[in-house]
Amino acid sequence: MFFEGAEKKLEIIVSKEHQPLYQQPDSFWEELVQQCEATILSSIRNEKQLAFLLSESSLFVWDDRLLMLTCGQTKLIKSAQFFIDKFGADHIDCLFFQRKNEYRSHLQPTDFIQDAKLLDGLMEGEALRLGKMHSHHTQLFHTTKAYEPIDEDRTCELLMYDMAPEVIDFLTREDLNREEIREFFQFEKILPGFQLDDFVFKPYGYSLNGIRGEDYFTVHITPQETSPYVSFETNLKICEKSQVLLHQILEILRPFSFDVMTFNCSTEFDFGQTYMKTIHVKDSLAIGYDVHFRYYNKKMDTPEKVYRYKELI
Repeated sequence: MFFEGAEKKLEIIVSKEHQPLYQQPDSFWEELVQQCEATILSSIRNEKQLAFLLSESSLFVWDDRLLMLTCGQTKLIKSAQFFIDKFGADHIDCLFFQRKNEYRSHLQPTDFIQDAKLLDGLMEGEALRLGKMHSHHTQLFHTTKAYEPIDEDRTCELLMYDMAPEVIDFLTREDLNREEIREFFQFEKILPGFQLDDFVFKPYGYSLNGIRGEDYFTVHITPQETSPYVSFETNLKICEKSQVLLHQILEILRPFSFDVMTFNCSTEFDFGQTYMKTIHVKDSLAIGYDVHFRYYNKKMDTPEKVYRYKELI
């Protein structure tokens, strides 16, 4: 069973006329999510933000912005177009649209260039690729309208591939429940004080949102043997404090390879003797963001085994 875990990502920052954004009615968010052919499963909120768990990933809403992640064959570009049409391009201060390299990009309803052309027709912007086209990379469209991000505006994405076999075996258990997954990741221990909302998919798969004040983190797991993938994203001050959190997650999942994508976080990560960095691309965007994309591989001492397909799809 194949499922594309790699997310498409949309972030939109609105002008003061439409703040606080999180006070929009739930019916608006339901319609926004429907545009990309996903549904809302549940939601949590606090005094600073609203977080929706979706049938395909997550949606977070703050006073001045939204962050939307969708996976599978969703059409996130349709949600972006719907939002721009609703609020008007003049009332959007900044927009990012991001797509990672996918396992089977030919199954997607659109490609990144098509999406970027559509956005550029609505709001003037620039498209770029960070990384190698034939290897791991991310593609990013951003508006070029003058903008200055706030000091706290930072993001770190940890995107992991091909986890350890025993991890895959655990995550693909048919009777797996949310309590066991939370204990496996030790979320309450390594990220204390967060309000959590999670969902276990059938036959397998898992999504989690965590919020605490304006801080968030989100986890999405696609453990299928044909497309093993786990993503972790947060706006926590990982860069300024320590790399302990990323190390803990890597020690739990033990992926063969992973990407680290950061916005306004220039600290050089050190993952010890286990992994080697094979790609590092950085750029300073004119709208005030320093972007880094890094790709790491596990150092190999013995040859890999041949993979034999159990089914052809």
